[in-house]
Amino acid sequence: MSSAANNIGILWRNDSGETDIWATNGITVTGGGSVGNSGPSWHAIGTGDFNGDGHSDILFQNSSGEAVVRALTGISVIGGGTVGNPGPNWHTVGAGDFNGDGDSDILWQNSGDEAVIWEINGTNVIGGASLGNPGPSWHAIGAGYFNGDGRSDILWQNDSGEVAIWELNGASVIGGGSIANPGPSWHADGTGDYNGDGRSDILLQNSSGDVAVWEINGTAVIGGAVLGSPGPTWHA
Repeated sequence: MSSAANNIGILWRNDSGETDIWATNGITVTGGGSVGNSGPSWHAIGTGDFNGDGHSDILFQNSSGEAVVRALTGISVIGGGTVGNPGPNWHTVGAGDFNGDGDSDILWQNSGDEAVIWEINGTNVIGGASLGNPGPSWHAIGAGYFNGDGRSDILWQNDSGEVAIWELNGASVIGGGSIANPGPSWHADGTGDYNGDGRSDILLQNSSGDVAVWEINGTAVIGGAVLGSPGPTWHA
């Protein structure tokens, strides 16, 4: 998602496969609409600027493992294509600029819990590396600019609900730590700069459908609010 607060949006997908965007300004929903319906076998994973045009695009993965980018301007689809298929044991987690080239890359985690980065230019894989294996209780949620160095870091949550960050330089872990534990009914779902301070914040949703934002500075929660609830059949 864009680092400018007035361009931040929340990506939604319902159980039928329809994908929607909520445009937000800080914690206020200002607009949005449907991007289309790719069907129930495709899952909207997250957003990133894969084609370098300054607009967020959407990363999808289907049940066979294939990863696809849908290039957008606003809520209009303008292009994109298949990035690759590592197989159904690998799950796309999100996108971020891990190598600092201005184009979003893809974060993966496999069924054995290993985390890997694919470096991307458009829809072409140009590099990548394994980050390591945090163990079976930890799940990679997405990427964000938490430490302000201009390279993406990784957001994690474990089975107890604890949320943590790995700060990265490329594919090297250089710092990070635990943020907080909201409990197992709350799920960290994504990141974005909601308060406009140049650092990523965390989007959470609980089992009843309530959506909240934690405003983050490094690994510290400095504010936040509940945005509302679209209901339990909608997933941020």
